[in-house]
Amino acid sequence: MSYHHIPVMLDEVLEYLNCRPGKIYVDCTLGGCGHARAILSRIMPGGRLIGLDQD
Repeated sequence: MSYHHIPVMLDEVLEYLNCRPGKIYVDCTLGGCGHARAILSRIMPGGRLIGLDQD
């Protein structure tokens, strides 16, 4: 069985964060990387994403 994460409120999160290229962001609920992938696509080139998760 494969794991597939569907991020909740993705559009709202991205709007609130106002992701921009070259900036640094932290995702403290990295999990299945649903939000992280979307953030990364908006902060490149030069951006950084730090990901943390308890699991």
